[in-house]
This record gives sequence, C-alpha cells and structure tokens, in this order.
Amino acid sequence: MLQKKLLGAKIRYIRKSKKISQETLSEMTDISPRQMVRIEMGQSFPTLENLEKIADALDVSVQSLFENDYYDSTENLKKCLYEKISGMDEKNVRFLYIVASHLD
Repeated sequence: MLQKKLLGAKIRYIRKSKKISQETLSEMTDISPRQMVRIEMGQSFPTLENLEKIADALDVSVQSLFENDYYDSTENLKKCLYEKISGMDEKNVRFLYIVASHLD
C-alpha cells in the first residue's frame, strides 16, 4: 500500500513541478482522468504500459518515478523538512501545520 502512495505522490509532485494539470497529463497519456486520480492518490498501480506513458509525458525515466527520500535517515528527513519549511510563505506554513496537526 505504501508503494502505491509513494509512486502516486511522486507522479503528482513531478506533474505539478512541470506545471501540467492532471487533465492535461490524462490527455497526454490517454489514461482516463478518473484512473489518473486513482494513480496519484495511491489507490491504484498503473500498468507498465501506462507507467511508461506517464514517464514519457513527464520527460523522466520510469526508474525515477520510484526514487524517493522516504527511506533516508530520520535525521536527514527532518533536516530536509526544516529547509523546505524555512522557504515557505505564510499560507503554506499554515496549511502544513493544519495537515501535520491531524497526523497520528
């Protein structure tokens, strides 16, 4: 289950960083918008064919979609979080606080 969520989050992160809407990515890959939502939410694994289409549309390798810092040391993750938070504007800091305050 965790792998689906990590993959979906990575796809969403790359898509947003390239300023591509979810709808546009769906059109570029010929994957239904509903299925794209399920993939990005970590509710569904894409087929290998769809994974290749997504990687091509985002101009990244399939392998890079599975690379993430999740398994890094807790200390390094905290340091990365601190750096990200330090660069955020007030609105995003407040949003992150709301999200974090609801974690178990």
